[in-house]
Amino acid sequence: MTGDIVVEAVGLGYDYVSPPVCALRGVSFELRRGAFLAVMGPNGSGKSTLVRAVLGLLRPTRGSIRVAGREAWEYRREIQRIIGYVPQHDSVNQHLPMCPRDIVGLAASTRGVGRGGHGNLTARVNDALAMVGMADLAHRPFGSLSGGQQQRVLVARALVVDPHLLLMDEPFAGVDVVHRNELVELLAWLSREKHVTVMAVVHNINPLAHFVDHVLLLDNRMVAFGTPGETLTPELLAEAYGAEVPVLVCDDGVLHPITDHAADH
Repeated sequence: MTGDIVVEAVGLGYDYVSPPVCALRGVSFELRRGAFLAVMGPNGSGKSTLVRAVLGLLRPTRGSIRVAGREAWEYRREIQRIIGYVPQHDSVNQHLPMCPRDIVGLAASTRGVGRGGHGNLTARVNDALAMVGMADLAHRPFGSLSGGQQQRVLVARALVVDPHLLLMDEPFAGVDVVHRNELVELLAWLSREKHVTVMAVVHNINPLAHFVDHVLLLDNRMVAFGTPGETLTPELLAEAYGAEVPVLVCDDGVLHPITDHAADH
C-alpha cells in the first residue's frame, strides 16, 4: 500500500453494455486510513456501481480503482478479505434459518478469522455482536428480529473480520432513530479510534453530517469530492440532484442538506 492510502480511484468509469449506459465517469479520489466518507447522489447516479467496483465485482471501463494498493478487479479475492461489506438491508434474505451468532461466526470462519482456536473465534464473534448491541439477542432467530436489529447483525458480520475498509450501502434503512444514532457513533469510533476507513453510501447524510471527513457527490460522474463544507453547497447539490436542495446550518455550523426535497432522476 502506498503510504496510508486505502482506496484510490483515478479517472474511474464504467459503462453497462446491455442496455448501453454510462454509469460512472471521471471519478477520482483517495481515502487514507481512518477516513470517513459519505457517498451521495440521486437514484441511478452510479452509487451502487461504485460499490461494486470497490469490491472488485466490476472491471472498470476507464481508469482504475485500487484498494490497499492493488487493482480491485485483478486482486478481488485478496482485497475482499480486508473489506467488511454491509449490503442494502432489502437485499438480504430476511428469513435466514440462523441466529446472529451463527451468521457472524460463519463470516469469521470463512474469512480465516479466529485461527487460534474455537475460543478465539468465539471471543471475536462475541466482541463483534457486543459492539453493535446485539449480544443479548445472539441466539434469537434472525427472521424474528426487527429490521434495525437485522441490520446491526450485518454490521457485526462485517466487523468480525477486522476490516481495513468498512463499506456500507444504505446502512440506516429500516433502523429506528435510537439504534441509528448508536450505529453512527460506532462508525465514528471505528474511524477515529480504530483507524478503520469507512465508506457509506447514503440517501440522507444528516445522521452522519457531524462525523464524516469527506463527501463524494455523484450524478453518473463525479460532481464533487472534498470536505462537507466544500461539497454540500446549494450549487453543487443542485448540480448533482438536478433540483434545488435546501441546506440548513445547525448551531455547530454543520451543513445539513434536505435531499428529500430534490427529485431523484
